[in-house]
Parts: sequence; C-alpha cells; structure tokens
Amino acid sequence: MVRERQKVQEVSFSSGNGPFASNVGAVLLDLRNALQQAERCRLALISLGYSQTRWQEIVKDVDPELRFVLRPQILDAIITHLQSIGQPIDRQELVRDMNAQGAGIPQRIKQSITHGLRSEHLTLYLGSKVGLPEWKGREQGQESQFEVEQQGEG
Repeated sequence: MVRERQKVQEVSFSSGNGPFASNVGAVLLDLRNALQQAERCRLALISLGYSQTRWQEIVKDVDPELRFVLRPQILDAIITHLQSIGQPIDRQELVRDMNAQGAGIPQRIKQSITHGLRSEHLTLYLGSKVGLPEWKGREQGQESQFEVEQQGEG
C-alpha cells in the first residue's frame, strides 16, 4: 500500500518583528504535544494487544523518521518487572534490579519511576515502596479483611 507523503510544513523562525525566543517556545510546545500524542498512541496499541514488534512496524509504516518512538521505554520495563514480582518493591531495590536487567542507567530509571508516579502509572506505598495502582485496592481489601478477622476474634 503506497501512501502519499504529507507536505512538510516549512518552519519559519522569523515572525516579522517578533523575537527568536518566542518562536522557539512555540516550537517546543508543539514538540511536547506531539511526543505526548505519540506516547498515547503507543500505549493504545499495546493495550489493544499489539506486540512491541508489531507497533514498531506500524510506526515505521507511518513515518520511518520516528526512530526515537521505537525504542523500548524504561517505564514499560518497570511495569513488566513489577507485574512479575506481584507486590510493591523498595524504590532503590527496583532501580538496582532494572539496572541489572539493562533497562538503563540508574539516573534514567529514577527519572522514569518519578515520571510514572506523577502520571499515576505507578503508585507509592508505605516505606518508599513502588507498585502498580491496581494493587492499592487489593491492599486496602486485605487490610479490611484483616480488621474483620481481628474484630471476630475480639
């Protein structure tokens, strides 16, 4: 299937009398929005059951120049690791585990964890432990079940 390439819009950094910095801000804002949109699309494809290999092929079909989108994301590796463990893990231990698996350097892993916490893909638990948001309800359910057992004994 042959697709026509969209016309590339020319980027003009001069707006008459406007300063250069104000134009750069607009370009950076557009870039941020585009990256967020690409991330949402990538996550949508994953949630629809597409494998990483398949969505990489889709991205290559759409635009081969988007190589940066094809790299595996550290947050994906963190979530997969947490799912395999099945319970919250100490933040520093998670960084060490991910570094040992080759997910990235510790600084980038820490940044990904912080980003995951802010975007609510990850949840912070007591004792500086990191886990998945869906575990929060399970944890509260276990506590309330424990309280019911305690009240039954007393």
